[in-house]
Amino acid sequence: MNVKNILFGVFLILLAALIFYFGWSFPAYKIRGETLPGPKFFPFTLAVILIIFGIYFIIKSAVMIKMKKLPKDSAIAFEEKFTLEGIKNIVAVIASIVFFVPIIEFLGFILGTIIVSSILMIVLNVKVLRSIIYSTILTVMIFLVFGTLFRIPLPEGIIMNIVRG
Repeated sequence: MNVKNILFGVFLILLAALIFYFGWSFPAYKIRGETLPGPKFFPFTLAVILIIFGIYFIIKSAVMIKMKKLPKDSAIAFEEKFTLEGIKNIVAVIASIVFFVPIIEFLGFILGTIIVSSILMIVLNVKVLRSIIYSTILTVMIFLVFGTLFRIPLPEGIIMNIVRG
């Protein structure tokens, strides 16, 4: 597990290096001769955070290897780590990600998001009424922030276009 954490830390640092490499091509944001945070700001901030976490994983794992301490879960058998319930949850999340875009293109963002997130929560053992309530609140919040506040057009869906005529 510690070697995997070291490799993960190296991966994070390499990913940050790629972000820096491609981010340098973003234009600078200058107003009246002043350089302000522009399109580079978010990717570079993300890259710095990835580097910090990568260094953390590498140092922590190297210290654990040097002290010869194994993580608690390293002694657990493979069969105990991967249960049928866990595999079902992974498949449900992947399926919801794959089918989310076609569903919102057909039903629209609001109805499609409520349905997909409700089904996903039910599969992940949330009670039906709670999953519908949480999904509705989540969808309304996303719609208010992105659709209303930021004015980003969200998919209306084929069904809404047919209803409107």
